[in-house]
Amino acid sequence: MDEQIDALARVAAVVTRAATVTVNLIDAHRHCPLSAIGVPRRPIARSESLCATHFTSGEALHVPDLSLDPRYADHPWVDGRLGAVRSYTSIPLLGPDGYALGTLCAADEEPRRLRAEQLAALQDLAGAVVALFERRRQATTNAQLVAEAEEQRDLVELLMAEAEHRAELNTAVLASVDVGIVVTDPDGRLVSFNDTARDWLGAPRTGLPPAAHASTYGLFSADGTTPLDGEDLPLQRVLSEGVVHDVEMVLRAAGRGDVSITCSGRTVVGAGGEVLGAVLALHDVTAARQRQAQLQAAHTRLEQAHVQLEETHAQLAQRSEELSAHTRQVEALAGVMRTVVCSADPHQAIAEAAREITDAEAAYLMQPDGQGHLTSTAMTGFAAGTQLSLPMSSPTGLPLHALRTRRQVFVADVAHHPEADPVMIAASDTVSGVWQPVLNSSGEALGVLGIIWRRRVDELPATVTAMLQTLAREAAHTIERADLLVQLAQAAQHDALTGLTNRRRWDEVAQHEISHATRAGAGPAADLTFALIDLDHFKTYNDTHGHLAGDELLRSFALAAATHLREVDTLARWGGEEFVVALPGCSATDAVTVADRIRASVPHGQSATIGLAQWRPGEDAADVLDRADGALYKGKNDGRDRTVLADEGGRLVPRPFL
Repeated sequence: MDEQIDALARVAAVVTRAATVTVNLIDAHRHCPLSAIGVPRRPIARSESLCATHFTSGEALHVPDLSLDPRYADHPWVDGRLGAVRSYTSIPLLGPDGYALGTLCAADEEPRRLRAEQLAALQDLAGAVVALFERRRQATTNAQLVAEAEEQRDLVELLMAEAEHRAELNTAVLASVDVGIVVTDPDGRLVSFNDTARDWLGAPRTGLPPAAHASTYGLFSADGTTPLDGEDLPLQRVLSEGVVHDVEMVLRAAGRGDVSITCSGRTVVGAGGEVLGAVLALHDVTAARQRQAQLQAAHTRLEQAHVQLEETHAQLAQRSEELSAHTRQVEALAGVMRTVVCSADPHQAIAEAAREITDAEAAYLMQPDGQGHLTSTAMTGFAAGTQLSLPMSSPTGLPLHALRTRRQVFVADVAHHPEADPVMIAASDTVSGVWQPVLNSSGEALGVLGIIWRRRVDELPATVTAMLQTLAREAAHTIERADLLVQLAQAAQHDALTGLTNRRRWDEVAQHEISHATRAGAGPAADLTFALIDLDHFKTYNDTHGHLAGDELLRSFALAAATHLREVDTLARWGGEEFVVALPGCSATDAVTVADRIRASVPHGQSATIGLAQWRPGEDAADVLDRADGALYKGKNDGRDRTVLADEGGRLVPRPFL
């Protein structure tokens, strides 16, 4: 058949003068060419097939230029990925039932249009291909029918031979097996039985009606006490139901004990469908039932003992696990407590400890920032740079809920909790979580510990709840202690009235800046200028307006002066109404501009005099400040409210009043 299809493909190539002609079968996954002229014959995926685009419509398709047709312009066989087909003709191969089997396809890489007679010839050739398919299908079907007929004939001969052997064996088998065989007529009367059945039934009486079987032969139900009536007799059930399997009864024959028997049987049906009788096989299962009862009793006792043993083992294992878990938790809690107390960063240590004792994916500590927000001060288990924050006035937010209620809050399904904040959920990727308020001894909320799982946690164990509460109490002490230390350190380095760097801290800063300028050597990086500032007539202002007003003037000036300085500059209170400024990377000439701006910002209508001195290599801080002090003294003698620069020769250069 392949040669015939190849011949039809060649004819199609001659008719259309196409460079490529293929005969294709297309299923749900593949495009398989049965014949190919002008291209290799190889299967491709249906998703890559040009023909699969249209063939199920059952209509012929002729496109002179595929690149101009929106259905095909971006197809890989058109846009150059697999080919550059232009002229394309596809005739569907339709089976007798109208189902599309594939295509007869002609294609060229140059655009051209086929004539009507060429298209008609392709339609005829497609019909010839389908006819070849149908002829091969009929041939295959006929061959199968012949093979089946031969198999049936062989089977009949085999059955006839087996029937002859079976007839010879039946007599010998019935006489030798330990299974009782009973045969009845269509009315249920016994007509024959083997030796085993005769031994069990005594001397079975032929022709005895079914109603008398139970009383005559001592037939009872499986419990051994209920006599069987006619409808429940296995023989009667076979005749009424057609077949029975393993129906159990007890046979109580005179002179012997009860025999437990299972019965299986079926009716014997003639060629015309009429019932000729029934055959029943009787199996003695007395010993098996006795062993089964003994085994069941032993099994019951064993199961009871096993259950008791398992219960005892489970109780011991549970108790052991509880003790081990408690020990581990106590040890873990003690360890994290030591870490928190000894840590240089207690806030971070608290968050890491909370994560460790809860086996959570992440944890954080949030505290009020004094500006109306609850903000994270420590995090673990988050991407670098993550920051969590909630307005203290927000109506939602589980950290705020725990803070306001002063109670631990555990939520298994955070996404559906009414207090959950969607932004917080998105930022932390929280599935389940617990929030523990951190309260000091007075009940004041210092913050809240958030512990989150990015997996579902349905229940928080009581031991974990207690450990978090203990950690929160220790965290409160640690936070208060750390805050106190920060406050003490702040107080040790800052002026209590203005909040500026104090005289003690200034000495460290000045020495640091001089060391830095010394290492820089030369150039702008080595420039360093000190400024001494004195508020003019401060004593008079203080005496006139009072000490509180004087203090307010000092504070206001400190704030105003700081607005004209860089982050690298240092403004310190030198003493009384005097201030000092370090300007690294700034020459004395450039520092004059800064000093004049500071003078212009003195509040409450007051003025200031400023002396400037640029550091010289080899000088220490005291040397530079002595020269700046000399310039300041010169300015005050010359009328105050001015900037004075100490020049390189020690000469004082007054600056004009702003």
